[in-house]
Amino acid sequence: MSSSATTWRGSTMASRAAERREQLVRAGYALLGGEGAAATTMRAVCRAAGLSLRYFYENFADREALLIEIYDQTAQGLVDAVATRLSDAPVDETARARAAFDAAAQYFADDPRRGRIMFRETLADDTLRARGTDALPAFVTLVAAQLAPEQAARFTSAPGRVPLPVSAISGALVALFLDWLDGDVEANRDQVVDYATRLTISILELS
Repeated sequence: MSSSATTWRGSTMASRAAERREQLVRAGYALLGGEGAAATTMRAVCRAAGLSLRYFYENFADREALLIEIYDQTAQGLVDAVATRLSDAPVDETARARAAFDAAAQYFADDPRRGRIMFRETLADDTLRARGTDALPAFVTLVAAQLAPEQAARFTSAPGRVPLPVSAISGALVALFLDWLDGDVEANRDQVVDYATRLTISILELS
């Protein structure tokens, strides 16, 4: 096949396809994080991306597949932010847990749409609810392991099952971060981080 058949204006077919996929994801992210899952329809995403439905179906089987992609990228960004902070965090276990929560708070404060996608929309959309059931406990497990690294096995469970303390912490954190991001609690970032750390420690001590 000639190069003219695979390139156009200096771009390859593969790079153009990847760019279209990214356009759809960016448009979906803006809609999901700004207006919510109900507003994130295939037609709305295509309209915002300036692409036809044909290109949507070239990249995603359906709307749910796009929502999962957006959620997964957002959740991975959280994990990456926390892991980066922990790479040079103090040895002290409580300090490490606090560093993890502070990284999470910074991640959401930098772009509040992230919090809406990970917390609010998991309560409003069945697809995202199922995804969040896996992702949030994974974050809690990461933080819990900083507090008790020698007991990390306690925070893991069989596929599809969540250990009791991880479930309790996950639910509490969703409410705490949602209320903070919405401005419904009288607390600044440091206070939220401190409270999340002490809350996690307290729940783990009960188990």
